[in-house]
Amino acid sequence: MKKIVKNLQVIVALVFALLMLSACFTSKSELPRNTSNAHSNKENTVTVIIEGKSKRYQVKKGTTLLSFAISQLNAKEHEGFITSVGNLRQNTKESIYLMFDINGKRSVIGAEGVKIINGEKIRFYLEKY
Repeated sequence: MKKIVKNLQVIVALVFALLMLSACFTSKSELPRNTSNAHSNKENTVTVIIEGKSKRYQVKKGTTLLSFAISQLNAKEHEGFITSVGNLRQNTKESIYLMFDINGKRSVIGAEGVKIINGEKIRFYLEKY
């Protein structure tokens, strides 16, 4: 009986390994295709929300949030952190800081370390500490 159970475990492990290997070698014809134009292969679309107002932007792939904010949103920065964007300005004397979240989750790294990904929603807001 123990030998049958052991053989069954080996067979299950081999089948699992084969399934994993077959998933790694999917041919290009089986991969999902992006039906949008070639322009989208070089750019991402991002939605930015400032003071409740939402606007969509086209951003080159690999662009950091900091460089995008400075070039497209006229943001100001200090030591890699965005200090103002739109009418939002942090006030360190009053412990009010400009924050951002991506897809509803607060970022744990500064804007210069965040690369924008297609479809993201980025919200800027002030928070008192």
